Amino acid sequence: MAKEGRLKLLIAHDNRDDANCLISLLEGASYQVDAQVVDSAEALAQLLQNQTWDIAIGHLQATQLPARKLMAGIRSQKLDIPAILISNSSQSVDVVEGIRMGATYVVPVDEDQYFLLATSSTLEQLKQRRLQDDWKQRYSLAESRCEELMDSSKNAIALVQDGTYIYANESFSQLMGYSDPDDLILSPVIDTIASDSHDKVKPFLKPLTADQQLSTASLELSCLSADEQAIDIRITICQVEYQSEPALQFLVKHDPASSNGIQLPSAKTPATAPEIEIPAHGAAAFTINPQATLNNIDRAIELSGKEGQDSLILCIEAEQDEQIRRDTSAANADQILIALTDFIVSKTPKQARFSRDKPNVINFVFDDFTLEEGKAFTEALCRQIGEHTFQVGPQSVLMSISASIGLITTNTASAQVCIEQCLKTLHAADPETALAADGSKIFMMDVLSQTDFRHESEEKITLFGQQLLEKKLIGIAFQPIVGLNDESAEFYEVLMRPKIEEYPDNIPPDFISKVFESPVAAEIDRWVILETVKKLAEKHSTNPNTCLFINLSAASILDEKFCPWLKLALKTTLTPPQNITFQLRESDAGRYIEQSKALIVQLRAIQCSVALTQFGLSHNPLLVLDKLSVDFIKLDKQLIQNIKVGGEAEEETRQLIILLKEMEQHCIAPFVESPTSIPTLWQNGIEYIQGHYIQAPSATMDYGFSEED
Repeated sequence: MAKEGRLKLLIAHDNRDDANCLISLLEGASYQVDAQVVDSAEALAQLLQNQTWDIAIGHLQATQLPARKLMAGIRSQKLDIPAILISNSSQSVDVVEGIRMGATYVVPVDEDQYFLLATSSTLEQLKQRRLQDDWKQRYSLAESRCEELMDSSKNAIALVQDGTYIYANESFSQLMGYSDPDDLILSPVIDTIASDSHDKVKPFLKPLTADQQLSTASLELSCLSADEQAIDIRITICQVEYQSEPALQFLVKHDPASSNGIQLPSAKTPATAPEIEIPAHGAAAFTINPQATLNNIDRAIELSGKEGQDSLILCIEAEQDEQIRRDTSAANADQILIALTDFIVSKTPKQARFSRDKPNVINFVFDDFTLEEGKAFTEALCRQIGEHTFQVGPQSVLMSISASIGLITTNTASAQVCIEQCLKTLHAADPETALAADGSKIFMMDVLSQTDFRHESEEKITLFGQQLLEKKLIGIAFQPIVGLNDESAEFYEVLMRPKIEEYPDNIPPDFISKVFESPVAAEIDRWVILETVKKLAEKHSTNPNTCLFINLSAASILDEKFCPWLKLALKTTLTPPQNITFQLRESDAGRYIEQSKALIVQLRAIQCSVALTQFGLSHNPLLVLDKLSVDFIKLDKQLIQNIKVGGEAEEETRQLIILLKEMEQHCIAPFVESPTSIPTLWQNGIEYIQGHYIQAPSATMDYGFSEED
């Protein structure tokens, strides 16, 4: 519907050329348009019944399908399809007539900008209505779940409105001496309370309002059972909302060891929801039911949380369905879709649950699948469908499908988000990203977009890091490090650059930094190294003196397999190790001093150099340096600021640099932003400088070292 999706457009116009002009106008405004021109009431009824539409455009003066019939056809099927009418005249009488018919706007012909603004406004209103409907549906579903939980709760729960019981679960009704909860419904609350407790409960039985909520209270009450026996209980009363109206909740907690001897009867074990299976040729009631899809996904999310078992969601679109409906009938197309569904279920060895969201789209949820198993299964399924002939009555039909697949895990944000991403992947994915499968198209769902990152976990951080690599959401840049004394040095630092603009909206900003504090950072380090040495090999063809500084995370310091992997990677890519310096953060090296020492020994054995970065802010930085043998020290940004400020802060930094020089360390000053600080840095013993004044990070190693004065 929005510009980033596809606009389902229904046009009723006598003149096809004019209709095409409207389509071209929308496409020129960056809408992706799926349009259908209709010219009769019969065709309109068929299209409205078989497909979903975002907007209808009619011609007020049309004769083949008059605007009045267009609007009546939409109303008769009770569809929320906003309409814009095009009028040959700008007279107010035409506007009034169109609005009375139910149109959102009446636009004079050739008023292109007015038409585009009207379309944009209409679609935005439609989007808001759909969002409202979606939240209403979610709210209703949440209410149903709450009621199911209350039904099965061991706690005794009742709901009260206007002093009358409107709901009671089995535990509450049995506590009050009723065998059936329905026997308690509509009974006055006061009749179940002993007279000596009336004054306690009466203040809570007055009419309720949503604006002025009652405070939660815990009362000791003497109640009367169905056989007039007194029962002393502690009841918690609070105000809730039930079926969109304020109500009171009476709660008596289950306590088998209670000193007052009250034993709440156990609630019935809730009946297990029946499995939704498709017996061969047994899907006669194969109706469009989006709620069934949400229920299936909810169950899969629950299974993942309880049993650690992921499920596969497979969203399949029958590509020939629309043509079959157009050439034959909707009933015939449904029969073929049923046959296709039976065939798919017959090919899976695991539990299958299916639902139908649209006339030509079936959603399957398969229990206990890995993503690799899902890919292999779907690719095989596409081949099998392509080789199969579907026999429906006298017809023999060949079918092909488009499919989107993904995993349902405990990290899946919600059923609604999952199915939205599944359908979006199916309809909005780039065809070039499809997995080849004999003409069918298979698309992988965006894992990031369907994951709820609001609640942090190590698993989600790892998932995000892996997706950074898989989707290439990170890049590398190079920033020169210039020698103040050594004119032969041609150094670059390799900087990892997350492509934040390409991240989904649901990624919290701090997740990026958390990835580089997690074990998955080791995988990112290796990716950066491989990408970097490829660039270095290209650079060495013109300048063999180029050297690179590459950062390593704490995860690589702890990775015992890193150096053997590095040795093989450098050998395979023919990269001279002496042209690479690996940078360790002082804070990481200080935390893992023994591991850092072992890593440095192995790097030196490979002939790589080592640097400590962000140096100088720990309690005793020289103590760390005394344990480690490194070639370069890159001072922390704060120490460079101290030099610029002058005074006592500068003197402390200068004394640190003097000590570093006595230890024969080469000092690098990062974040040099202006030429005025360079003489001071040089006078204080800095040998190399780096920063935006020299050059901002660049995708290429193109700094002119030989041009430096």
